[in-house]
Amino acid sequence: MASDRLPPRPLPEHLWGEEWQFATLQAGDLLEEFAELPIPIKSIPEFFQPLDLGLASNTPISGIIIYGGRQSMRLARWLQEQEPVALKYVSGELAGLVLEAGLANRWIVATFTDAEVIAAAQNYAQRQQLSQGWHFLLIQPDDSGVTYSGFWLLHQKN
Repeated sequence: MASDRLPPRPLPEHLWGEEWQFATLQAGDLLEEFAELPIPIKSIPEFFQPLDLGLASNTPISGIIIYGGRQSMRLARWLQEQEPVALKYVSGELAGLVLEAGLANRWIVATFTDAEVIAAAQNYAQRQQLSQGWHFLLIQPDDSGVTYSGFWLLHQKN
């Protein structure tokens, strides 16, 4: 079923996290790191086994971590309702990250003009290509690594 993609809309302001960053995990470590953690909202396809997909265990899987602070669970619940599919880097005068969700929804997660952030975003996109489109989105209250609110393993089809 084909569907027209809607233009991206800004993420609702009441859901904005406190900060975000790019991250990378090796394909072999991804399941070890997140499959068994008690994360309230988690989406990892059952068929995701790096070797079965032709990915070496040391293939870098790029991702985005959003530190949501007090809005962390609210953001994770909202994202789950949206059914995240992919988180794409969009280049241009005002570069950014666009979340594709459901059949046709698109949300602007972040915009940036800083050269270092753009270089990191380009690296994020290159790693997505190297990992056959696999990437992740992680929502945490803070950077302590103690609690997590949501984790999605996403796949950008070419």
